[in-house]
Amino acid sequence: MINSKIQHAKAFAPATCANVGVGFDILGFALETVGDEVTLIKRDDRKIVIESIDSPENLPMAKDKNTASLVIEKLCSSLNLDLGFSIHIQKGIPLCSGMGGSAASAVAALVACNAFLQSPLSLYELAEFARLGEQLASGAAHADNIIPCLFGGLTLIQCQEPLKVIQLPTPKLYCVLIYPHLKVSTRDARNLLAKEISLKKQVQQSAQLASFISALYENDYQRLGQSMEDVIIEPQRAQFVPDFYKIKEAALQAGALGMSFSGSGPALFAFARTIKAAERIKEAMRLPLQAKNIKSDWWISPISDRAARLI
Repeated sequence: MINSKIQHAKAFAPATCANVGVGFDILGFALETVGDEVTLIKRDDRKIVIESIDSPENLPMAKDKNTASLVIEKLCSSLNLDLGFSIHIQKGIPLCSGMGGSAASAVAALVACNAFLQSPLSLYELAEFARLGEQLASGAAHADNIIPCLFGGLTLIQCQEPLKVIQLPTPKLYCVLIYPHLKVSTRDARNLLAKEISLKKQVQQSAQLASFISALYENDYQRLGQSMEDVIIEPQRAQFVPDFYKIKEAALQAGALGMSFSGSGPALFAFARTIKAAERIKEAMRLPLQAKNIKSDWWISPISDRAARLI
């Protein structure tokens, strides 16, 4: 079952934007310009050891505390593989940013590990192992970052148990991603959410989600933007970013089709029709942050059909 000719493998997994406003825990898309890389080197002693992490943040080296090493160990144990690896992680995604960093590390590790198998696992099988990493990172085995990371493009999770994925049409839009230098734990961001919502809000959100998806199939980008009004999650998480609604208004005034949190935040994303509009929206979104003396990083990327892959 193990390909003895393979001694090392390296994989890249892209950053992702989960929820996309109206699709909490079910919608997500992959980006093109930022992600994590994981290199696996086969060991003779069959141990799984994190040898290095290239990151400005202090990330856990213990194999049961890091999503990359945890998912590899779970895969090898589940398949009874007699394998050991030295793991080298290069983080391109900031910690606790809302850009799918924990998912990217896990997915990149799994894609690299999959290269050592004579009969590689399917994307669905890899996703189940990656969810164990999300359970470690956030306390919930959510898959809305994992799935677009593994499949690429814009994805809809039709069912959580068992996983069923629909690949939606990829809109020809640019994503403006702003990462304020604030830390928001996914675990904390999920824990603060109300456990119950009103029927009225559920009806509103369902209508917006249906409208958003239909707009994708009809290439109606104006309606797509109008459908991105999240009445459930966004109001609860707006507190994480000072002047959130000023930033949103600035983005819309600058021509954004819609704007919301990327995942649990604090990263924010907006959709733009052109690269020129994206540049204008980026500057508009950063101004309210600068007024609060909050530094930020930014990326502009098309929604990418390219998923996690060997490099």
